This record gives sequence, C-alpha cells and structure tokens, in this order.
Amino acid sequence: MSQSTTTAPSSRRPAVHQSLSVFLGPLVLVELFSGVLQIYFSPVYSMLAAKFGVGIGTLSWSLTGFTLAAAVSTPVFCKLGDVYGHRRILRILVAIVAAGSVLIAAAPTFSVLVAGRVLQGMFPAYLPLMFGLVRDRYGDDDTKRAISYLTSILIFGVVFGLVAVGLITRYTSGPTWALWLPAIGTLVGFAGLMLVRGERVERRTDLRVDWTGAIMLGVGFALLLLGISEGSDWGWASARVVGSIVLGVVVLVAWALIELRIEQPLADLRWLFKPHFVPIYVVGFCTYFAVLGGQVVGSTFMAAPSKVLGYGLGLSPFGISMWLALTFFVMFLGVISTARLGKAIGFRTVMMIGAILAAVGFLGLVVWHGNLFAFVLLTAVAVGGMGFIESSTRTLVVGGLRDGEVSMGEGIYELSISLGPAVGSAVMGAVLSANASKIQGLATEHGYRTSWVVMGLVCLLAAVVAIGFFLSGRRHRST
Repeated sequence: MSQSTTTAPSSRRPAVHQSLSVFLGPLVLVELFSGVLQIYFSPVYSMLAAKFGVGIGTLSWSLTGFTLAAAVSTPVFCKLGDVYGHRRILRILVAIVAAGSVLIAAAPTFSVLVAGRVLQGMFPAYLPLMFGLVRDRYGDDDTKRAISYLTSILIFGVVFGLVAVGLITRYTSGPTWALWLPAIGTLVGFAGLMLVRGERVERRTDLRVDWTGAIMLGVGFALLLLGISEGSDWGWASARVVGSIVLGVVVLVAWALIELRIEQPLADLRWLFKPHFVPIYVVGFCTYFAVLGGQVVGSTFMAAPSKVLGYGLGLSPFGISMWLALTFFVMFLGVISTARLGKAIGFRTVMMIGAILAAVGFLGLVVWHGNLFAFVLLTAVAVGGMGFIESSTRTLVVGGLRDGEVSMGEGIYELSISLGPAVGSAVMGAVLSANASKIQGLATEHGYRTSWVVMGLVCLLAAVVAIGFFLSGRRHRST
C-alpha cells in the first residue's frame, strides 16, 4: 500500500478541449531549459574565475545570488499567480528569466553577471505556477501526471545542459557561447508559452501580495548570507560579519512574527508546523543544500590540476560536463523510477532511501576522492539519491494538500528547497574561501574535504529525519 496520502475530491473545473500532452508541450520546453540554467555554470566556474579575475569566494556569489533570488521570489510569484492568474504570471516570470539569461551571456563584468543570475534565479516558481495552471483545467490525476512529466523533463534538462555546454566549450574558446544556451532556449520557450490557452477560472478579488514581507525576507537573507560568505575575508569576529549575521537574524525573526499575525502573509508559516509537511521540507532543504549548494565544490575540484597541486582531477570543461552529465543521468533515472517505486514500497520509503544515498555519497568523498572512478561513483550515489527525493517529496506534498491549495502549498515546498542551496552556497563559499589555494578560483584539499564533511553531515540529518518520517507512517498504518 502506498504511503502517500490522497487529495480531496476536486471541485468542478472548466470543460477541457485539449489533451494534457498537447497542453504540456510549451510548459515542457520551458522546464527543459530551467534544468539547463540550474547546472550550466558548473563546468565553466574555473573559466569564469579566470575571465573576470575573481577568487573562489567572490565566484560563489554567482551561485549565492542565484539561489537567494529563488528563495525570496518563489512565494511572491506563487501568490501573484493565485491573484492574477497562473498563466499570466508564468509568462511574466519566463520573460524575466530570459532577460537575466541574456544579461549573463552579454555581461562585461562579474557584477553584471551576478545581476543576471539574480534575475535568472527566480525560475523555481515555474513548477507551482504550472501545477496551478494544470489544476485549473484538469483533475487531480492529471495534475499528478503533470508533476511526474515536468519533474522528469527538469532533470533531463540538467543532463542535456551539461552535455551541450561540454561540447560548446570544447569547440569554442571561453565560456561565452555556452552562456547563450539557456538564453536562446528560454526565449524560444517564452514564445511557445504565448500559445498556451487558458480557461476562465473564478478567482478571489480580496487577495493581495505582502510586498513588505517580500522585502523583509530578501533583506534578512541577504544580510545573513553576506556575513556567512564574507566571514573568511572580513574576519569572523569583525564588526561587519557579526553585524550582518545578527541584523539578518533579527530581520528574519521580525518577518516571521509579522507573517504569523497578518491575514494574508507572503508565506503561510503555519504550514511549516504541520506534522505531514515538516519532515519533507527538512529533507528537501538538506539535500538541496548539499547537491545544488555545493556545485562550486565539485566542479572546481574536478578542474584542479593534480600535477601542480597534488590533488584534483585536472579535467577540462568538456570533461567536467561529460562526467557530471553521467551523475545527473543517474538522478534522472531516479526521478523517472520514483512513481513505480512509490506505488510498490511507498513514497516515504523512496524519500528515505534517497536521503541515505546522499549522505553515503558525500561522506564517502571525504575519504575517496583521489581518482576519477571513485569521485564519479560517489557523486553519482549522492546525486542519484537526490533523484529519488526530487519526485517523492513533491508527490508527498501534493498528496497532502486540499483542492485550491496546490499552487501555494507546492510553493511553500519550493521555498524550502530554494533556501537550501542559498544557505549551502554561502556556507560552501565561506569554507572554500578560507582555504583558497595558490591558484585563483581553487581551494586547498583540506577545504574540499571540509566541504564534503559539511555536506555529508547535512544529508545525514536528512536521512535521520526521513527514517523517522518513514517509521511514523508505519505506526500510523498499524494504528
């Protein structure tokens, strides 16, 4: 018997005159390139460091700004979708991401590139808006099918992006042409999205967006992540670091207190305290912290010249792309097999297995990272574990929601997993910056080993929570 819960019966929806597969066509194209833009920086981090003349700590801001924007913007766009319509807001969001992608490709300075990454980082609201758009037109079963299709194409986009970037960098000089890949793809996706037809759906006219909450959330996280990222450069005991972290925490606490009091908060924090959702959010946060927040760690270690430094794999951007593509293909296999495994052994079980695999992979890298086979194998174990988590967590979340809660409920989950890489990239940037090597854009072996210890322990926490969630499900069924 499956361990996922089922949604309540759907309310009446507009008559549908288009099959789900046809309707999903443009959405699939957009989601494909959202997978590309999540990973296409990984093979070229070392090239970007050389092109713009920045160190590894500064380089990490290209990931921190990206993930911070994701964390702040996700609940905003989800609420806007509920207020003004999912199709309309999805079009606006894709246009913003396309503009950011173009800005990155044409960036003359590293600051402009980071600004483009901030715009590009708003993409995580894609899925909640798409799920809401499908739910407006179709029933619960079709919505669940859409979750499977769109999540699978997202991971396929990651694999496609790595292979494409590897080939582009191999036959061109520098990262410029590789940076144009998601820009062109997202623009094409936006053109296809303009063809998506919508149905008239009655919406509440009394809904509003908590813009004050959005600003407070952004300021709080920016201050907190700034202090963490710059700690090694400014000094952990310096007034700037301590002040940034303390002020960031104060702003976030004030934001949480205000959100709990107002009628229409930016994010309904009470969701975070519902027993069914808390473990899922924790598992998602922790695995995204390590797998996506640690992108700079893995890619720069693979680029580190072993003959010069005595560690690293000395791979070119093409080699990095191909080997990372292999590991993310394992994730893709995990995603597409989750539905069948979930029916057979339960989605809680699948999530637990994924968290355990992620912990084993990263902790294994602490000891075995001296050769390509061990590095790729253990990375594939960790990333493959996240593949099980990608789909099982979303299925568990949507399965616990009532009709009319899908967009915001899924949006809260996307917020939790967006916070993971935002915090993870800042922490990993601080660790690597404190252990910078003699080659710009790289860290010492101790820095890389410390990073894997942190990532492994965070995933171990996810595994413990997932095991507890699994056992609570068994007790509930036996009762």
